[in-house]
Amino acid sequence: MLLDLKRIFGAYDAPVTHHLSLDLSGADFPGYTVPGPVSAQITATLCGRVLELALQIEADIAFECARCLAESERHFSIERVYSVREADLSDADAELSFTPDGKLDLEELAYTEIVLEVPSVLLCDENCAGLCPVCGSRKPCSCRHETSGFADERLSVLKQLLE
Repeated sequence: MLLDLKRIFGAYDAPVTHHLSLDLSGADFPGYTVPGPVSAQITATLCGRVLELALQIEADIAFECARCLAESERHFSIERVYSVREADLSDADAELSFTPDGKLDLEELAYTEIVLEVPSVLLCDENCAGLCPVCGSRKPCSCRHETSGFADERLSVLKQLLE
């Protein structure tokens, strides 16, 4: 959806609010997916000569835990406020990218905010212990194998210092 900011600047009489349900399931996210619809709301309020854009996004993401590889989901609530001057609509260096006719692509903005907000390393739980190096199952496992703790046998002498 495109939000016409030129029109809002030209005929502003009250705050403008849009509620959106965006389908980003086909978008290319780095290491995760957004399987369901993304709920977004944007409110434009003119304060003097500056248009304040308040964006709220609610999104569920699906990912594979970086430690144990378990499939997980997490909910993200994102809130951002942008200040836009009318001159920004034609400025190539503005914080937001606008179409030549002064419109803002809300789907692109939501995608960008999700990419910026979601961490690059996602864990199913902050206390996730990962996988057992012996049996490969999630820790804690029922593995009874002893490991020397040293991958290189030449360093096994150091193990005696720990005992």
